[in-house]
Amino acid sequence: MVSSKILITGAGGFIGYNLCVALAKEGHRIIGVDLHYPESGLQLGKEPFEANIGDFRDTAKMEKWLLGVDYVVHLASAHLQISIDDAAYWDVNVHSLKPFLKLVQKACVKRFIHVSSVGVYGKLQELPADEETVCSPQSVYGETKLAGEREVLEFSRTSGLSATILRPAWVYGPYCPRTAKIYRALRKGRFVMIGKGENLRHPIYILDMIEAFKLAMTSQAAIGEALIIAGPNAITTNELVETYCEVMKIPLPKIRIPHWVGLILASGIEFLSSAMGKEPPISKRSLEFFDTNNAFDITKSRKLLEFEPRYSFEEGLSSTSDWLLSQA
Repeated sequence: MVSSKILITGAGGFIGYNLCVALAKEGHRIIGVDLHYPESGLQLGKEPFEANIGDFRDTAKMEKWLLGVDYVVHLASAHLQISIDDAAYWDVNVHSLKPFLKLVQKACVKRFIHVSSVGVYGKLQELPADEETVCSPQSVYGETKLAGEREVLEFSRTSGLSATILRPAWVYGPYCPRTAKIYRALRKGRFVMIGKGENLRHPIYILDMIEAFKLAMTSQAAIGEALIIAGPNAITTNELVETYCEVMKIPLPKIRIPHWVGLILASGIEFLSSAMGKEPPISKRSLEFFDTNNAFDITKSRKLLEFEPRYSFEEGLSSTSDWLLSQA
């Protein structure tokens, strides 16, 4: 891809920040937009890209930042926050999309990459899932991400805007709070395995995810399509934890409780945290990590994007180990 001007919303988050840095280092001019740079721990002004504090719903600012932009990657969303209500999810993830898409079209952007989630599927009954699998989201996040996909595809169909939707699986790597949270809990002996640990997770290393973004920006075959982006293979939660312990040279966790006990504890913690106005350290929604099966067939992405993930979970975690050690 020739040197381009690329606008990325959600640029202060884990995926967005890594994408901004990677593309900037390749010579692209990156316009990063995020509401919460100070909270992300990044140092404004020291990134190799233009970091702007702002909201994609701010028409005046977005019109300015979209000038001359070739590609837009839309990562910003309401995502798993317990402290916001359902109306906020629908506003950010669905109702605000059409006005933003109109600005993108007005700016004559070549391609709009909308980032959804495999959370649109909910609890999978048959594995592996693909793009033809019926979506049955089990949370307001999944519901609104699915509705957002439909908003984007309908706008693309009626306006002619070139758009592609990506559904990332379980992305991990440097700067990922979830990746670090699991490591810290394991290192401190505080990780509790909830349930049997035989449910499947489908990890994808951040560098593979970035490659998928780059391919999606230029693939003509991907226009108007929703594509699952996942790593080489799914692994059980037990295997995920064992790999952490092997790569980081820490003992396996000793505590395991039934899922029903975890659900009771999570409900109580969630209630108390809400009463104190804080995000809970564990919630009913976060328990999906221990009971939701995620395994995906990425044949469509292989065909339309020529996407081929390169990193096994062990290889990706090994590449993340130095950063994890710095987070201890």
